Amino acid sequence: MKMYLKGGKGIEKPLDFDGNEIKEGDILTFDSFDKDIDDVFYKTYYSSWSEKELTEWRHRPTYKVKWNDRGYFYGEGIKDPKDEFSGRLYLHDFRFKYTKIVKQ
Repeated sequence: MKMYLKGGKGIEKPLDFDGNEIKEGDILTFDSFDKDIDDVFYKTYYSSWSEKELTEWRHRPTYKVKWNDRGYFYGEGIKDPKDEFSGRLYLHDFRFKYTKIVKQ
């Protein structure tokens, strides 16, 4: 079964976690700067990882910002799916505020 999502909100000038405006072509981190994904989350699920490994993981290039013809930005995973059962990562524009721009 595949799940299809309706789309974004059409945010005119989306901002990243640091308040930088996100534009088409920008490369973003994973949306791990959400307050719900805090130190407790990482200590629970990634307890064997060093602080350096966690920092590198949270800041890794994950999405490329693209424009949808329906009038909104979205993030498309930059890595190809591993197999036929996993899809490419997708990021809604309302989740941009939990990412950081890696490259403009």
